[in-house]
Amino acid sequence: MPAVIAASYINPAMFEIHVAGRCLHAPAGSNLLDQLLQAGLPISYSCRSGHCQSCLVRAEHHAVPDQARAPLSPALQAEGWLLACQCPVQQDLHLRLYDPAKDGLPAQIEALTALAAGVLRLRVRPARALRFHPGQHLVIWLPCGTARTFSIASQTDSPILEFHVQQRAGSQFCERLLQLGVGAPCHLGNASGHLYYQADWQDRPLLLLARGTGLAPLQAIARDALHQGHQAGITLWHWQRGEASCYLQEELDALAQAYPSVHLQLRQQHQLDDDLRRLKAPSRRALALVCGASAFVEQLGKPLFLAGLGRGQVLQEVFAKR
Repeated sequence: MPAVIAASYINPAMFEIHVAGRCLHAPAGSNLLDQLLQAGLPISYSCRSGHCQSCLVRAEHHAVPDQARAPLSPALQAEGWLLACQCPVQQDLHLRLYDPAKDGLPAQIEALTALAAGVLRLRVRPARALRFHPGQHLVIWLPCGTARTFSIASQTDSPILEFHVQQRAGSQFCERLLQLGVGAPCHLGNASGHLYYQADWQDRPLLLLARGTGLAPLQAIARDALHQGHQAGITLWHWQRGEASCYLQEELDALAQAYPSVHLQLRQQHQLDDDLRRLKAPSRRALALVCGASAFVEQLGKPLFLAGLGRGQVLQEVFAKR
């Protein structure tokens, strides 16, 4: 009679997550954001890629995976914050959820204006000065708890922060923003991101390439460069969806008229492929800054290489899907 081999089942290791007065039990290697959502805890999230930085939680102990902290600024890392979407559960955790009213910067919606091509110009007045570089991004928290990350389109000397919001069907953030209207309160996170003008770029030609509201940070960077006395040329490419003209056409035309070193290439989406085939770097020392959705950023990789720009000469900012 053949021996019967009993199948054995080994339970995976479980860890405890202490948060909001509760103790959750999570399998080893599971995603922290998933565990918090399954428990019904009020945590915001959007991109799940570490870009939007809306799923912040604070750990009592800093022994957490580097990947959960790497996208954050040094200041946030030092305070023990991490991104739940990037954190595998590998140990017991004692956490505190991000509270915009306590941890964010109070602000007020100053203006909300419809621009061309379904873009909203959102202007926000923070309760106190916020340190940032034009082109960086931050999280905006609405009173209902909805949060999204947007690039800063204004300059450091302005008391009002400007953002460009693409209106999309089904966007909870846009719907709630329009419901709240001018005068409503909101909260802001810390500014972060590597896409901003550097002082040692003064004599290097800049090639700025954007699609949609990727224009918001790049036009801010161009203005900042000019304010800092940038000496080389600046070429700004923008591709607009549909048949509409660039949503900042008049403002950019005025900028180019005031600064002859600024060259505009305001195009439409259907011209993108032909434009990329003819793309050339203005010099071997040029820098390219690319901003837009992931598919657009990926599409520009090979054309920029063929145009003579090495990997170290290209800086990218990928917009998360919302």
